[in-house]
Amino acid sequence: MGAYSLYVRNEISNQKNIYQYIAKDKADHIATTVNNVLLRAEVLNALIKDHNGDTGFFDFMAGDVFEMIKTESGITLDYIAIAPDGVIVDIYPYDSNQDMIGYDYLDVSRPGNVQSRNAYADGETVLTHYFDIKTNGIGLSATTPIYIDKGNVPVFWGIVGLSVDSKNFVDAFRFEPFDEMGVNYRLSYIDSHNTKHIIIESAERVEDEISYEFAINNLNWELSICPNEGWYSNKNFVFLIIIFLAISALITLFANMVFKIRDTNRELWMISNMDKLTGCYNRRAYEEKLKEISSEAKMCSNLVYVAVDINGLKKANDTLGHKAGDELIIGAATCLKNCFKDYGNVFRTGGDEFVAIICCDSNNLEKSKEILDRSISKWKGELNISLSMSKGYAPHYEFPELSIQELAKTADQRMYEDKRNFYVKSGQDRRGRR
Repeated sequence: MGAYSLYVRNEISNQKNIYQYIAKDKADHIATTVNNVLLRAEVLNALIKDHNGDTGFFDFMAGDVFEMIKTESGITLDYIAIAPDGVIVDIYPYDSNQDMIGYDYLDVSRPGNVQSRNAYADGETVLTHYFDIKTNGIGLSATTPIYIDKGNVPVFWGIVGLSVDSKNFVDAFRFEPFDEMGVNYRLSYIDSHNTKHIIIESAERVEDEISYEFAINNLNWELSICPNEGWYSNKNFVFLIIIFLAISALITLFANMVFKIRDTNRELWMISNMDKLTGCYNRRAYEEKLKEISSEAKMCSNLVYVAVDINGLKKANDTLGHKAGDELIIGAATCLKNCFKDYGNVFRTGGDEFVAIICCDSNNLEKSKEILDRSISKWKGELNISLSMSKGYAPHYEFPELSIQELAKTADQRMYEDKRNFYVKSGQDRRGRR
């Protein structure tokens, strides 16, 4: 009975460790989903700054951002709005949201605007949850203040806002596998008054849970999970007593436990760090890599950050179907991995976006560029006859004073310049039309 008791305590401890890892992985997925939406909305913020406050591009770009968010995260926004001086003057889609024209984000009499207005002064994006979206129910809003330099002095221009209803928001987090696995769950956030608000929870109550806390901008979130049947079932009592009476069975059980934990950890690591479609490392692994490089005392002198984006993916999806789009994504991943596998890692950071972080000198980099270009030009799929990618290279030896984050920004700028040249030469606009 003493051995059995020790075994049960150890088994429960192992179970809780695994569930702690599962909770962290799901929380990372939720945070990545929300942050990807906010990152895509940054396109509008950057364009407003680049155009010195002129918003003539809004109708065109808002539709692209709207569809990009829907494709990559599964979230259909309720609206995207621009608000010079805090007052909404244009919104997408307009027909279903025209009654929002004139809404004042700086009106402190509106729910959530008091705290938001204070945050805008610091240039922070504000998330506000559980507020009434017109007549469509409860939802989440993200508002970002825009500051434009006027004579080297940042001046408040206004706000870019987006909103999504709660059901659509939660569906993108995909809790269905938890229901199928018999895992009880509760996702909540804590407001500024330290009050907990439940966003979604399973039908069965969460008891003796494992909880993981995480922050997204100004909101603190908590994900709590536990097995539906508890951490250990007493139905195994008689069977385990018999096993513990036999030394050989005990050794077998111990070995099985070790292998099971090892395999589970390996599987969880693969789920958390690898992109299922391409076999590349995923965005979570990419962010960990950036943290690792940032924490090093000295960056590799031959480090090269490579930003890559597939050209024409939306056109392939729209005209040939998503299987054709997946074929392009897999083809791009294969070309990149074959080219850079000896120098570093390739990450899929978005729907059609890849990053390679490699270490090679200038001679090998030039050879790799040629190999990659040849691989792309020779590629041919079953549904697509060709593959095109825009690329931006940022070697550390070219910019020795830049951090890894600044190298990433430089590579992105070069990649977008390459993309602009592609669309100019091909006679297409960004939506794939001629």
